[in-house]
Amino acid sequence: MTDIKPYRGSEWRKWDLHVHTPLSIEQEYGGDTEENWNKFIENLEALPREIKALGINDYIFIDGYKRVINEKAKGRLKNINLILPVIELRIDKFGNLHENDPLKRVNFHIIFSNELDPQIIQSQFLDSLSSSYKLDYSAEPNRNDWGGLLTKSNLISLGRRIIDSSNGQIKGSALKVGFNSLNIPYSDLLEKLENPHFYKKHLTAIGKTEWDALRWNSSPAEKKSIINKVNFIFSASPTVENALKSKATLSERNVNSKLLHCSDAHTYSGDIKNTKPKELGHCYTWIKADLTFEGLKQVIYEPDSRLRIQEDEPDFKEDKLIIDKVRFVSQNKKFTSQSIHLNKNLNVIIGGKSSGKSILLYHIAKTLVADVDFLKKENIENKYKFEANDPTFNFEITTKGGFSQFMLRGNEENSIIPEIKYIPQNYLVKLAEPDLNKKGNALNKIVRGLINEDSDSQASYDEFISRVRSNDRKRDAIVDNYFEIKERISLLETQLKLKSNKKILETNIATNTQKIEELNASSGMPPDEIEKYNQLQVKLEIQKSERTKASNDYRKIMDFNSEAVSILSNLENKKSLLSHSLETQSLKKIFDHNYTQLNNLITSISEFRSKFETVKNSNGASSFKITSEISTLFVNLSKNKNEVEAQMEPYIKNNEIKKQIEVISKSVSEDRNTLHSIDQLRKEIDENREALKNEKEKLFVLYEETYYEYINIADKLKSRTNNLEKDGLKITGLPKYNYTNLQKEIIGISDGRSASYNKYEILNEGKTALDDYNLPNLIGEVRAIFEAITETNTYSLSNSKTDKKAAIKKLMYDHFFDYWKIEYKNDKLGEMSTGKASFVILMLIVGLSKSKAPILIDQPEDNLDNRSITTDLVEYLRNKKSERQIILVTHNPNIVVNADAENVIVANQKGQNEIESSSSYIFDYTNGALENSTEINTKETDLLKSMGIREHIAEIVEGGKEAFKKREEKYGF
Repeated sequence: MTDIKPYRGSEWRKWDLHVHTPLSIEQEYGGDTEENWNKFIENLEALPREIKALGINDYIFIDGYKRVINEKAKGRLKNINLILPVIELRIDKFGNLHENDPLKRVNFHIIFSNELDPQIIQSQFLDSLSSSYKLDYSAEPNRNDWGGLLTKSNLISLGRRIIDSSNGQIKGSALKVGFNSLNIPYSDLLEKLENPHFYKKHLTAIGKTEWDALRWNSSPAEKKSIINKVNFIFSASPTVENALKSKATLSERNVNSKLLHCSDAHTYSGDIKNTKPKELGHCYTWIKADLTFEGLKQVIYEPDSRLRIQEDEPDFKEDKLIIDKVRFVSQNKKFTSQSIHLNKNLNVIIGGKSSGKSILLYHIAKTLVADVDFLKKENIENKYKFEANDPTFNFEITTKGGFSQFMLRGNEENSIIPEIKYIPQNYLVKLAEPDLNKKGNALNKIVRGLINEDSDSQASYDEFISRVRSNDRKRDAIVDNYFEIKERISLLETQLKLKSNKKILETNIATNTQKIEELNASSGMPPDEIEKYNQLQVKLEIQKSERTKASNDYRKIMDFNSEAVSILSNLENKKSLLSHSLETQSLKKIFDHNYTQLNNLITSISEFRSKFETVKNSNGASSFKITSEISTLFVNLSKNKNEVEAQMEPYIKNNEIKKQIEVISKSVSEDRNTLHSIDQLRKEIDENREALKNEKEKLFVLYEETYYEYINIADKLKSRTNNLEKDGLKITGLPKYNYTNLQKEIIGISDGRSASYNKYEILNEGKTALDDYNLPNLIGEVRAIFEAITETNTYSLSNSKTDKKAAIKKLMYDHFFDYWKIEYKNDKLGEMSTGKASFVILMLIVGLSKSKAPILIDQPEDNLDNRSITTDLVEYLRNKKSERQIILVTHNPNIVVNADAENVIVANQKGQNEIESSSSYIFDYTNGALENSTEINTKETDLLKSMGIREHIAEIVEGGKEAFKKREEKYGF
């Protein structure tokens, strides 16, 4: 679709309002010839493309301006959109202040509206200018003082008389000499500009250089008065730096500093990239306005935001982050299909009730918002379903970078501006009233998310999350290990209880040993053989004991091997996944090299594990699968035992006695094993109790370390919030403790009858997630509950089947969270009114956002009083629009006018106004700058076309011009 009116409101362009032509009294183009004029026009056409407005300034004549606009009417100067007539003359103020002072000239400029017919300027202003001159040269003793109108012929006549009377001392053309000899009476000049033809159709300026040259000691008040009465100051400094110094000087003197950097061109440009003073294009001023005289007038009211002297275009924004234009696709004429062009700064959408303001903003958002879940959460995913009645309905957005996107597109197509921020109507209020809207932690998540839009901050936060999650896994592993040790202690204690009494066993061993000696003696065995037998008996017991210990240790090592292989294999899988994800090849190589030891360790353990594997033969006997030091160890133990038994065999001849000794020896051996087992069990119980104590301490050390992770991340991210303090906004990161979650987890599994939780302050249901706490006291209470559940059994859980381990995991869970406390001008967010809190949240969303993508806001003024809108919201929008594109819906005139919206979009729905519209569309839009002004045309039946943007603003947000005037009268302004 062809765009008929590509208006984007007030835009930055280069303006040069001081250009002389070949017809100027003082010029260096070579004079008024066709050749020189053609070269002059060619030079204008070769000006930098951003120069869009010129002021043709030919002293007191307008012929040069008429020639330039005639050339444009013929099709030349397509690069220049606006050409204004400017008259330059010299006023009599500060002329001949003292008889020894040279003549002081103040160059005064009048910038007329291009809507004025040049003939009106000629007849009603120029033709009425007059001055006088005293001919005081001695060569003309009978002089007649000169006085008359400032016509070209009169100036030539005066110039000739001066040249003739000076005896050749004065050089130059008669016209130039005549002009340079005259100053226009200042008071007469001001009076002539009061002509009704020029009402609101002219602006004034003076030259900075000439004004600087005037003495301050003679009449400083009058000097200040002159500069403060004009609208602008013209400067033709050789560089931007010099112009800015001039501007600073004016500010320091506390006088008008609305300085326009103009070329004061008197000659052609040389190399356009290396122009010199007085050459075309050598300097310019960036002005943000419609390319109209009204646009220039707007600069008077907003000089700080609409006027810049610098090399590059102000308010730079990346093309990819600027929405250039949008349009509805609607074949049933429900919506206009004309594109709506947007400004890169502040765009406001106004209109009456149900005019389509929010509809337009919503469709921009829905087309670009990457997080569709946000629309779902806000219950606006399908807020408008125009496609239900119009299958062709769609919405298209085009960026300044030239990329387009439709609202209805495939899921696989990503947003062309995914970082866009959309603030629907009432969204800020919901965040400002968390208790009412059940969104307690939503704002905290938003603030955290905005802080982490910065890539470095996000990396730091990701590392923080990785560490606390690692701590989660460590904590769960410690808890698991704690209860494993606890179960092992319980099992060992049970096993110990099943063992015989130690004293009984020791007595039984002594008695049975005595019996064996007696049996040996009764068999006729000599005493020396009995002694040798007893020694062999002890040796055999030792061999059996070693064999038993080795068997027990074998089982322990087998269990550990299985666990180690499982853990290390899982770690190897994670290492492999991480290695594949690394994109920096040098880092990947270093990582893989340093973790080859992990692979080697798994291989080594697997090899070690294989040495313990056994197989059974056909007889059911077990043997080791491979021969190794392990199998050799067990073979040797069996061999040593068998050797001792073989050595004992010859000592007992009597079979009956031998059988008795074997039975008693077996009993002694079993008792000795039991005694050893008891000692071993007690030793293991002590060791496990010490390990249990260590695991518990490790758990609480980790608990405190996790807390300090939150302290550290808040400190690390602080730099992201420091820049907000200049706006009075302070954000402080704090580790808070979520008492509510803890209570929910623990009380839910507690025995309500005994209500053990009533003993502990942290389980008091009156506590909330935002309450303050003392860390040592908090950890002390957690420890007390821990011990009551695991050690003293004084904390009653819901039933005997409740898993204590699960309860401890809930208790020791990381209930800390990073909370971002918000204050605005020393007022805490939770203590603000809803309206003020809404504004502060808007400041957060805009100010914290790292992205410079557009922000869409639907009626940000809701719930704000007018004072807050005019002081806080307006000023904030004025500051932020230079950083990122803003598109907002509003019905408040302060936002539209005082925030100096660059582009005003007027929405209208046919049939919703008292004034009917003949528009072909139900929903229609027009847009333009604040300075776009056209009086209401009662003959135009299309409402949006019947008046200018300024008039629409007055009608819609001010209630009409008459209502505005009535309020003005009542206020007494």
